[in-house]
Amino acid sequence: MKRKIFLSFLIACIGCKLVAQDALFTQFHYAPIYLNPALTGTGKNNVRLSALTKMQWFNLYKPFKYAAAAVDYSAYDDNLRNVVNLAFAVNHSSKGYLSNTNISGVVGRSFGTSSDCSNWFLSLALQAGYTFSRVNTKEFLFIDQLDQSGVTGDASGVDLFVNGSNKNYFDMGAGFVFSWNNIMIGGAVHHLNEPNISFNGKPDNGRLPKKITGHIGYVYDNGNIRLKPTLMMQVQGPSKAFVAGTLFDFNEFPIQLGLWYRNNVGFNYNNAFSVGFTWKWGAGKMVSNNANDFSNRMGLSYDAEVNKPGIGTTHGSLELGIQKDIIVDNNMKCPTASSGICNYRFPWEFF
Repeated sequence: MKRKIFLSFLIACIGCKLVAQDALFTQFHYAPIYLNPALTGTGKNNVRLSALTKMQWFNLYKPFKYAAAAVDYSAYDDNLRNVVNLAFAVNHSSKGYLSNTNISGVVGRSFGTSSDCSNWFLSLALQAGYTFSRVNTKEFLFIDQLDQSGVTGDASGVDLFVNGSNKNYFDMGAGFVFSWNNIMIGGAVHHLNEPNISFNGKPDNGRLPKKITGHIGYVYDNGNIRLKPTLMMQVQGPSKAFVAGTLFDFNEFPIQLGLWYRNNVGFNYNNAFSVGFTWKWGAGKMVSNNANDFSNRMGLSYDAEVNKPGIGTTHGSLELGIQKDIIVDNNMKCPTASSGICNYRFPWEFF
């Protein structure tokens, strides 16, 4: 019963900025559209299916659960120039007794693509969607439902959710990705309109802060292994998260390893180390250079906090991701060179 009382108190603070934060995935390469909408249409093939789920602090009574899934598509004309990039994404989170489901669409375009083979690549995108929030009030236990003998069984008179237990709102985002040779930089802003997510009718402290993301990646390929170091910074309200790590992608073996460090200043200096393993399988053609590569990936990672709240309390977090690339036209040449050799790396190569 103590757990229910504690969680009820925690969810009662849903208007606080501490709770109104987006999930931070370790294996963000399995949720490219969630990370940056400008990554729409930048996969190795025309169609990319991706999904990622996370269970944070899985030993708690009501562990936080997150999921992000998307399908994105890129279209080119007869001159191998990008026409449009499209994506459909669904994100879901469950925090105690509060759940959010966002359904959104993305439209964008890539520049620098042509049969002349430019040495740079730029992608821009806009995202718009609708979020459905819900609180399961039947699971709540308020102070007026308790006496010295325990739970009374009576209904509570607390009028916490004056606008009901459902809250729906419109949401917008935008982003860009630029790559040149072995370097890629990107930036995104989510919740551009800062929607009011308050259940208690107080919009002054119920605005969802903008989430600003910046990331930079590099690729080093010696023929046997590709090292893919990435730095990422996210700011949302009082939360400031810094992520640094490297993927070790073996060219001849169907495995990829990842090591990451995360520092989230906004949540009691929540530092964590993460280790991930990816299994690759299935031969598939790559649009970007007409070569063959693995078309399917599945990854598992574990996060271990090194201080508060600490793995002694939370037992850490787990993530499971999967991605599949599909080519629509097997006769399609590289969208940046008639010879099939590109002077720059597609964004997907950095993940």
